[in-house]
Amino acid sequence: MLMIDAMAAHTEDACTCLKTFRAGDPLVEDGRISALAVIELFAQTAAAHFGYAGLIRGGAMSSGALLGTRRIDLSTGEIAVGEEITIVARRVMAIPPMAQFDCEATIGDRVIARGSINVAMGA
Repeated sequence: MLMIDAMAAHTEDACTCLKTFRAGDPLVEDGRISALAVIELFAQTAAAHFGYAGLIRGGAMSSGALLGTRRIDLSTGEIAVGEEITIVARRVMAIPPMAQFDCEATIGDRVIARGSINVAMGA
């Protein structure tokens, strides 16, 4: 399921994406979303980074997988419908096809989650 709404920025080592949950989105319950959904937003932002980097090099899209995380710090338990979340994934290590990203999610100036994820890109 694609959750990211838009890519706002992309560099060689980082990607910024945006997400606003709306009523009717599959993870919305009583107008709120568990902050744990941010882990998937981190993974999809890392995937957007890989995908766009491949596209601008003339390659094709490929599948990928979230391998795991050692730590995710959440400063909230829930996210309200309508709040725009900015997700930044910065690649800190890459041994193709695997990479590690330090990620941060914010709503306005408020950090709602930080963590590091490990991902693998397929062929």
